Amino acid sequence: MNEPVTHQLLIEQIPVDRLLPAPYNPRVELKPGMEGYKRLKRSLEEFNLVQPVVWNRRTGHVVSGHQRLSILKEEGVKELDVIVLDLPLEREQALNVTLNNPNVGGEWDVEKLSDLMTDLAELENMDVSLTGFDEKQLQHLSLSPDDGFSTDSASDGEQAAYRVSFEVIDEEWENFRPLLDQFLAEQNLQPHIRPPRT
Repeated sequence: MNEPVTHQLLIEQIPVDRLLPAPYNPRVELKPGMEGYKRLKRSLEEFNLVQPVVWNRRTGHVVSGHQRLSILKEEGVKELDVIVLDLPLEREQALNVTLNNPNVGGEWDVEKLSDLMTDLAELENMDVSLTGFDEKQLQHLSLSPDDGFSTDSASDGEQAAYRVSFEVIDEEWENFRPLLDQFLAEQNLQPHIRPPRT
């Protein structure tokens, strides 16, 4: 029988040596020198720890916040305010996946995100890289061409054209294809489709 869920957060200051990394944690560990590590470290330096580490008292495992904890330990932090849970291992594991799963939660509204990033970029003394996006990622979100991008050269009588590519996983192709066919027909676009590599 599932244990009841309470909606009251318990926050305690815990020595970091009691916060054990979960041995099953499926996230790839960030290491110094990795781009994600640099971005997270910079975010912690700028904004401090605004998203607490989640810890399960029953097992001693960190449920969420392994990367943040690793950086803070490296910087010599000895104690942290953490969200404390008391869960059996199997529910802890399910929560770990849920909290790390990019499919839980909403997608970006790209137009709103683009407008917001533009507004932030126009502010004096604002470094938009604090958001965790680099310029290339923002270009991809807004479907803007990369710097130095040039259109396909045109032969006589033809216009230059942008070439857009994206990937669809094999299992989704049959569902996706009618939508793509309809879009291509409506826009009078020429597709170039490659099957998956085997």
